[in-house]
Amino acid sequence: MNDPAGSGVGTMEDLNYVLTFTRVVQAGSFAAAGERLKLAPSVVSKHVAKLEKSLGARLLQRSTRKLSLTDAGSAYFEHCARIVEELEQSQHAVARLQAEPSGKLRVSSLNSFVDAVVAPLLPEFFRRYPKIELEIVTNDRTVDLAEEGFDMALRLAHAPGPLLVARKLAPIHFVVCATPEYLARHGTPQHPDDLRGHNCLGFPSPLERNFHFLRDGEAFTVPIAGNFRVNNINALRTVLLAHAGISLLPTYCIGPDLAAGRLVAPLRGWYGSDATSVYAVHLPNRYGSPKLRAFVDYLQQCIGDPPYWDRGLDISKGAA
Repeated sequence: MNDPAGSGVGTMEDLNYVLTFTRVVQAGSFAAAGERLKLAPSVVSKHVAKLEKSLGARLLQRSTRKLSLTDAGSAYFEHCARIVEELEQSQHAVARLQAEPSGKLRVSSLNSFVDAVVAPLLPEFFRRYPKIELEIVTNDRTVDLAEEGFDMALRLAHAPGPLLVARKLAPIHFVVCATPEYLARHGTPQHPDDLRGHNCLGFPSPLERNFHFLRDGEAFTVPIAGNFRVNNINALRTVLLAHAGISLLPTYCIGPDLAAGRLVAPLRGWYGSDATSVYAVHLPNRYGSPKLRAFVDYLQQCIGDPPYWDRGLDISKGAA
């Protein structure tokens, strides 16, 4: 056994022998050590003998009445006791981490989802898990988890992406919405085609020049025009609530507004065909992380099935 530190520990088998020797000294006999280690006394004796052979030194004086340490054994035991104590402390540290999630958790997410869904849930999360330090970075792009140092991401997508461990948290539905005041002034559309005459507010991307719908499997696309586009759902919702237009938004952002009557969804039977889901995704090497599992489990528990923002809304009919 070549151990530059001089402890005599070179392999996992050697570590087992060190543990056995330490327990023999602490217990005072092979039989008592065997009871603690759940090993037969003969096995305990063989472990100590193999350790002595590998060290080339006798560690214990054996007699019919008692065991005693040799000079070499006494010096060696001091090192072994420290090794075993540190091993036990390491095991306790791991057990504590498993029992109480802790440490920094770095998360990427779409800004609007954090504002509408995640942020209101955080005070209770921190009460439950006071040792987790949560860092959320919001953006509108798909981040590289490994390259950019994220533990996980909350993604709104049709599919979570390859090479990732994913858990679906909730479906995301889109509905046309406006305030009752806006509709009273400009008329209530009965069909997606009626949106051609409305101030349709949307997003800056060229792909957003149309609204896409489904009803009973029937797809319909209508070109839209309006005087305001912004790449922020929360800003768009604020403008809508000021009676400035009509838009197609996800219910996680406007569900409470629909339930309270601040917004209405006039196109009964039609809903956005760009429906996606929100996924919690992470790299396979993060599987089993207590802090990550605690956060994802908590979100799923709070969101529920169906998600809390859709409860009381008949999404298929487009209105509360």
